[in-house]
Amino acid sequence: MTVRALAAALFLAACSSPPVDTDGSTVVTGAAPYEAQYHESTRALEALQTLASDAYEGRKAGEPGNLKAQDWIEAQLQALEIAPLYSGGYRTPFTLPAFSPDRDSVSGTNLLAIMPGTAGADAPVMVISAHFDHLGIKDGDIYNGADDNASGVAALIEVIGWFKENPPEATLVFAFFDAEENGISGSAYFVANMPEEIASHLGLNLNLDMVSRADKGEIYAVGAHHFPEMASFIDAVAETSPLTLKRGHDSPEWGDQDWSLLSDHAPFLRAGYRILYLGVEDHADYHKPTDTFGQVDPSTFARAVDTVVLVADAAEDWLSAGE
Repeated sequence: MTVRALAAALFLAACSSPPVDTDGSTVVTGAAPYEAQYHESTRALEALQTLASDAYEGRKAGEPGNLKAQDWIEAQLQALEIAPLYSGGYRTPFTLPAFSPDRDSVSGTNLLAIMPGTAGADAPVMVISAHFDHLGIKDGDIYNGADDNASGVAALIEVIGWFKENPPEATLVFAFFDAEENGISGSAYFVANMPEEIASHLGLNLNLDMVSRADKGEIYAVGAHHFPEMASFIDAVAETSPLTLKRGHDSPEWGDQDWSLLSDHAPFLRAGYRILYLGVEDHADYHKPTDTFGQVDPSTFARAVDTVVLVADAAEDWLSAGE
């Protein structure tokens, strides 16, 4: 844990509330109730519940529920008083050639914000990302996408809250990507169209995708196989993280469970940038209508978000130190 993390822990514990019970079934982990130390657990849980509700209709790119999610994310960024990356506002519409032969193109809207680093114009840049889209409605069933990826969006909001209270030396870009479920399109567009001042200083993409359903109490850090220099700070966080933090799922020995190119970090990796992806292993509700808020254990989710915040904080320290 960094000195900054220790200094701010008392503040965040004071403004955090214990996790609350959910309606419906929950995953039984056997873990004792957990009080968040590094984020506002009530805000995080409410964010997850909101985005995974039926009102958002599965958040499919281009559909009304997705547009509603954009409105909600924009409101959170405004409330946190985080500046948009571009002068025209948070939203960056895009259209890309379709990855599927039965479609002409893929369209969506990324939401992008920036927190300039205290080190000034030459500060390294870290892009912290999560996709907000999901699968929409199929055959009358709403694919709510609680774990995939309302959880990552909620965690990213809490990471922003953390760095608001603990200003980073590095410049942070917060990216809420669209159309991940349509060929990882939103992040691909972003990487291909980054401003030069971002691209020339970009040291790391930290991507959050499926972070709530740690049914075995584990979350994986993906990327150290490609960039071994990151192993030291990942392992340091793992010594005290609320969830068991493991390295893996990032080398050929994992076979089809190598996640190196399976989410929004993929375009960054293909372009030669460092990536670090945090996510849980697949579960029985993955890409099914049963991936709902009621399947998320609040204590496990609070542990997961605290772990995400600790990794983000350690990654920023490591990047700023030039290691």
